[in-house]
Amino acid sequence: MNWLGPALVTPAVIGAYLWVWTGFAMVLIGAGLAAVPRDALEAARMDGATEGQIFRRITVPLLAPVLTVVFVTLVINVMKVFDLVYIIAPGPVQEEADVLATRMWLVSFGGGNDQGLGSALSVLLLLLVVPAMIFNVRRFRRSRS
Repeated sequence: MNWLGPALVTPAVIGAYLWVWTGFAMVLIGAGLAAVPRDALEAARMDGATEGQIFRRITVPLLAPVLTVVFVTLVINVMKVFDLVYIIAPGPVQEEADVLATRMWLVSFGGGNDQGLGSALSVLLLLLVVPAMIFNVRRFRRSRS
């Protein structure tokens, strides 16, 4: 495992995270693209808009709710990522790829035996995730009514 040193561990974790979550994001974005009304795109083409203008001024605003869901979900998952860092980063470079969730586990159960600090870190992680969850819930309630 010496090949995965401090310089490569973070890109390896980022690459694995992208590999895992790209499918989820593409399915949601694909469903959003399928729901874009074709008449708005055709009207823009008839008015002489270029494809770049259509994408920037029509498609992206219509996809904004879907992109927001994808972004907020991925932000929540980035904050909670534990498994990829714990599995990919070998022992000697674990510190280089440390995130809040792995630090919480290491302090509590991975030899640190400091459940108080682990509990404090878990509450901190909860406090970081809750605003994103509240944002999502409020947005869903607004879109439902």
